[in-house]
Amino acid sequence: MDLCTWIDDSFQPWLKAISYALDCVLFLLYVAYAFIGFGLWKLRNWARKGVLGITIFGALAVLIVSLVFVKPIILGISVIGLAVIEFGWIGWYLMRPRVQYAFGAWSRYSSSGEWIEPPGLSKRGRLGIVTLAAASFVVFFVVPLFFAVGAMMRSSDAYKLTLNTAQASPCVTNTLGVPLEPGWMMGGSITESSIEGSAELSIPVKGPKGKGSLDVQAKKLNGNWRIDSLIFTHGTVRSSIVPSKSNQACQ
Repeated sequence: MDLCTWIDDSFQPWLKAISYALDCVLFLLYVAYAFIGFGLWKLRNWARKGVLGITIFGALAVLIVSLVFVKPIILGISVIGLAVIEFGWIGWYLMRPRVQYAFGAWSRYSSSGEWIEPPGLSKRGRLGIVTLAAASFVVFFVVPLFFAVGAMMRSSDAYKLTLNTAQASPCVTNTLGVPLEPGWMMGGSITESSIEGSAELSIPVKGPKGKGSLDVQAKKLNGNWRIDSLIFTHGTVRSSIVPSKSNQACQ
């Protein structure tokens, strides 16, 4: 018996035990969710507190997982932002005075001993909540997601191959000058696995002499990227870099 087979045989019982333990935990969570759901239906305050506890636990879990495992970090920030909006809204709603009153958790009295009715949101308050939610969604989710997608595209081999090809083209460098710098507002899509993939990108570029854009179509075969088409646009002039009949002038 070789070492690898011995290790596999030795860890099989532990893997089965861990699998059974996780199955039990998931089953208990399903039971807990059903139990809490029944309590919410009956307007029990312990169920409301249970949802608050799950919300806090979920927010902390998303925070830890996003910071440790999600790359690039800007994408993790986007995930955290969405979680903050989602869990924050749930927590805010469950802590509203009228919701507490519905669950029997509101017992406020004035100094004279009179019961105080739970206040509702005014029209201005509702408008403020909607505005705050929309602004938070844009600031904490949309903007980080935009930069995260851009960062992931810029780190791809298809993007790097496109820039290297453009920088090696006399057509592009003679028109824009050197150094050639990519812009931020790029678009397109990249789909790839370890063996194959495809990319369609539009990359703004600039140099000391002006600005332009690169439109590329590339494919990945057997783990290697290849540019099928690369068009350089400067003003109203569109020049084919790949394929090209000349490596000196724009055409």
